[in-house]
Amino acid sequence: MSPKLFHLRERHADARTSRTLLLLAKAVQNVGNMDTPASRAKETWMEPLQPTVRQGVAQLKDFITKLVDIEEKDELDLQRTLSLQAPPVKEGPLFIHRTKGKGPLMSSSFKKLYFSLTTEALSFAKTPSFKKSALIKLTNIRAAEKVEEKSFGSSHVVQVIYTDDAGRPQTAYLQCKCVNELNQWLSALRKVSINNTGLLGSYHPGVFRGDKWSCCHQKEKTGQGCDKIWSRVTLQEWNDPLDHDLEAQLIYRHLLGVESMLWERHRELSGGAEAGTVPTSPGKVPEDSLARLLRVLQDLREAHSSSPAGSPPSEPNCLLELQT
Repeated sequence: MSPKLFHLRERHADARTSRTLLLLAKAVQNVGNMDTPASRAKETWMEPLQPTVRQGVAQLKDFITKLVDIEEKDELDLQRTLSLQAPPVKEGPLFIHRTKGKGPLMSSSFKKLYFSLTTEALSFAKTPSFKKSALIKLTNIRAAEKVEEKSFGSSHVVQVIYTDDAGRPQTAYLQCKCVNELNQWLSALRKVSINNTGLLGSYHPGVFRGDKWSCCHQKEKTGQGCDKIWSRVTLQEWNDPLDHDLEAQLIYRHLLGVESMLWERHRELSGGAEAGTVPTSPGKVPEDSLARLLRVLQDLREAHSSSPAGSPPSEPNCLLELQT
């Protein structure tokens, strides 16, 4: 409206130019005000511009609608809906290590978010009750691996290597609270993505800082990794069938290893009984749990010594029952 005021011209524009600038300013103002009836009644001289103003208002409304559109027909929203409907495979709070990138996890600072892994996607939100704010499609995951300790000063960091919707490689670094949680997340991520196409054969256990990788000092960010992928290394399920013979043997070997400690404790409780003898008369010393355990251990040793080498006894002398 006034070029001289903003130091665009040394002098005021002529009357025709000033009027043209005024019309443009009023038109933009009416579009911004969504062409209210008050504006039209106040400035009837703007009537010839009303068709242009109404067209601009329609375009502005369409632009704002697209900015705030949350319809589920959008592909990302549809994937989010599917991920929320699928039962979670693994969920819990994790910290995010911020790195330079354009993925959904790259813009977040080092803070705690609640993650939920389903058979559709890895999604996350501020709290479990919040609607999931973003996600990584399961089909886009290329690897889930451990990050070396020197990268973030912690040995409990998981990296999820994936591709965004444009096909560009991205990496999310998730901090776990302990090694057990680290292994559980690695196992869960690998199990749900094991059949993905395009799984990587190698990865970088470090991070890319400055102009090189911290692990191998390669300067090519998208180059081949320096360590092999461990995509098939997972934890066994809780309901996996146990090898009962093996488990019993492990318990027996453990009891043999602490036998001297058990006898020492037994002597203290029984008032200095001779080592290696378990009282047989309930009247002398009460038959407590420790005495029964030592008696079972003696029976097991006798059964092992009397059976041929490499073969178990045909009929065990005693059954060991563990009670809590």
